[in-house]
Amino acid sequence: MPIKQGYAVGLVALFSLASGSVHAQDNGPSHTFFGTSDLLEMPTAESAERSDISATFSYSGSGGYKTSFSYQLTDRLAGAFRYAVVDQYRIVTDPDVNPGTYETFDRSFDLEYRLTNESTYLPAIAVGLRDFLGTGRFSSEYVVASKSFGPNLIVSTGLGWGRMGTNNGFSNPLGVIDSYFDDRPVFVDREFADEGEGNGGLISGGQFFRGDAAIFGGLEYQISPKFGFKAEYSSNSYPMVTFTPAVDYKSPLNFGLTYRPNNSTELNLAYLYGSEISIGISSILNPEKRPVLSGLDSAPAPLKVRPQDARAATTWDQSNEPALRAALAQLLLVEGITLDSLEVSDRQARVRYSNAKFRSEAQAIGRVSRMMSQIMPASIEIFVLEPMQRGMAVSATTLRRSDLERLENTVGASEAILESASIGPVGPDAGLLDGTAASDKWQWGIGPYVALVLFDASGPVKADVGLQFDGRYELNKNLVISGSVTQSALGERPGGAFFDNPNDYENVRTDGAYFGRDGTPNLQHLTLSHYGRLAPNVYSRVSLGYLEWMHGGVSAEVLWKPVGSRLALGAEVNYTAMRNRDMGFKFDEYDYQVATGHLSAYYDFGKGFQGQLDVGRYLAGDWGATFALDREFQNGWRVGGYFTLTDMPFDQFGEGSFDKGIRVTIPYDYFIGSPTRKDVSTTLQSLSRDGGARLMVDGRLYETVRSGHEADLTDSWGRFWR
Repeated sequence: MPIKQGYAVGLVALFSLASGSVHAQDNGPSHTFFGTSDLLEMPTAESAERSDISATFSYSGSGGYKTSFSYQLTDRLAGAFRYAVVDQYRIVTDPDVNPGTYETFDRSFDLEYRLTNESTYLPAIAVGLRDFLGTGRFSSEYVVASKSFGPNLIVSTGLGWGRMGTNNGFSNPLGVIDSYFDDRPVFVDREFADEGEGNGGLISGGQFFRGDAAIFGGLEYQISPKFGFKAEYSSNSYPMVTFTPAVDYKSPLNFGLTYRPNNSTELNLAYLYGSEISIGISSILNPEKRPVLSGLDSAPAPLKVRPQDARAATTWDQSNEPALRAALAQLLLVEGITLDSLEVSDRQARVRYSNAKFRSEAQAIGRVSRMMSQIMPASIEIFVLEPMQRGMAVSATTLRRSDLERLENTVGASEAILESASIGPVGPDAGLLDGTAASDKWQWGIGPYVALVLFDASGPVKADVGLQFDGRYELNKNLVISGSVTQSALGERPGGAFFDNPNDYENVRTDGAYFGRDGTPNLQHLTLSHYGRLAPNVYSRVSLGYLEWMHGGVSAEVLWKPVGSRLALGAEVNYTAMRNRDMGFKFDEYDYQVATGHLSAYYDFGKGFQGQLDVGRYLAGDWGATFALDREFQNGWRVGGYFTLTDMPFDQFGEGSFDKGIRVTIPYDYFIGSPTRKDVSTTLQSLSRDGGARLMVDGRLYETVRSGHEADLTDSWGRFWR
């Protein structure tokens, strides 16, 4: 029962990301209280190791709590998303207006790009933007240089603008280029600034590198492999007009200690502003470094080599074909692979199979070809392997059996096999005969679940735990009924803090705080779905039922995706109604139906980078486009970001202005080592609002078919012999 696999593993994976239970790097730069790889509050030109992901939690008396997520996208480019909970803070133009105490949830994004590497005589130089997409509380730009002196000392100095230009600031040196840089316009990124509420989330591009500048600097000394010392001169004076009530700022000198008990955890203690103590903890993880180094995959069956004289055979007794199909089906089940159909001629065997176990389809092809070598007649020289997903054959890989026999134990065997292989579209269905050991049509599983909502409007983390039941029944290879029901262990829960958008659109997402909170079982989804191939390069999907937790109806999709193309084009149309908040079977609580649809373009840029553009109508009836870029690793990790711009005005959208976020997918097998295609995903959103909201349909076509297409197969071909 494959669906049972991995519920508990999902919990381990999520909490391992926070606890640093795996080794991320041998060493590297330490972290600021802003979650970036820098000093205490000031930046450096140091970069984390490529693909490093870090999660940082910090606290200071006047600065409040900060939860940060940073990602080293390339060797030079890094980004960060920050969520701060700040007591008694408001952005106002006049500190005497509407005085009072508030708790504010402040969100911000950072970017840093290292321009040059450090050399023997020259420092590394980086340029960065802090809080360039948020409320602007920490909005700054900077250029910084860092230089190592021996193995233990790094010294940094730089020039800052914005908040980093408020301590002993001076006229902007860029003013000699153009007077445009002399003054920094006031950037009020809020519709209701005087009331302490507003939109937020707009890019403060009109301020970049403008206004007064100031010098900052600092050093970090590694006392021992585990302990480090930091000192910095801060160029942020925390002006009262922005920080209300004012930070108890007495000195620009900050001092701190770092402690790394292991390579993936860092603890920070600091004395800031001459007035207060701050603490922080960072967890560092690298998707490229698997904790289970070799994996716990079962050893593949050895390739059976034909005797030399047997290879010349040209025929075989085809009356034995039923027994041959039955034997191959049983062998593939040992590998967790289901035989779908088989066609055998004098010189060629063509097999279609479903791989629900191995994340790499290339690894599954290697396993299937080994099993075929065990029982196929000696006259069979050509193996054609056609992996299937959701009842659709997605590609055909043609291998010469003699190449497998010749290359199995040679150096560079995987690359050599790939060079001699042919990857193309699938052949006709005619001639294929059903396998005799098909998997059970009914599959189910029950186990614990954890649901996390990160950085929502009502707080940094909301969680729910309980039991989840999943089931699916295959009416035939292309027609499936599937569903999921959850029962929370927390019982009936109040809606909690909730932001009701004062707009002219339906609350298609902001009412989500009230869904599934009455303590009864929640029907997450229940659908009847059909998948098919309309043409050699055209796939289709139709789903009917309770499509997701808030909406139900019908969804139809087509996708054009040639096997060898990096480009795919798709179209989707939906007609849905809002479900009742008890997440049962009824639709009578809301009187809202909507037709939505998108035209989509997908492009594989290579080296794991996947781009996507969706243009169309969203759930609230707004029209616009979503832009997304993800980086996917061969082990299944995926990290990316997206943003959506629609015709919904920013003041109608509410706080956040437009939809944007960071999304992370964590594969179970990264932590457990055993092969599985299961994973767990979470999205770090600036805010969840009604604008740009899209239906959450399971099994969209592009992600379904691309794992068996040429780009993904060749990227993971190194696992062919594993």
